[in-house]
Amino acid sequence: MRSTAETIALDASLRQSRSIYVTLAIVLFPLAVVGAFSGLPAAIDLLTGLPSGRSGPIAILVLLVSAILVGADVAMIRQCIEANARLRTLRDNPTQRVRRMHAPFQSSLFGPYH
Repeated sequence: MRSTAETIALDASLRQSRSIYVTLAIVLFPLAVVGAFSGLPAAIDLLTGLPSGRSGPIAILVLLVSAILVGADVAMIRQCIEANARLRTLRDNPTQRVRRMHAPFQSSLFGPYH
């Protein structure tokens, strides 16, 4: 069983992780939208083989970058959902085991948590 201090520290750590993932999702969303809209014409160019403004290697690069941006935003949204689920579990059933969630830049923004 966790002590009250451990529960509060775990709650604070999960909330900080969630805020970092929400911020990253917000920052990556416009990039993902631009990537999706630029990746679709590149995919059409590659599939149809019609001459267009993009050559083959550039179209592949645009498609790859757009897929990475969309995938990164989806991953950030999934991490936000996971953090919410862990916070809900901690709130509704304090005796159940809940693991910490680490986020990028957490230690530099909020201090080290061990």
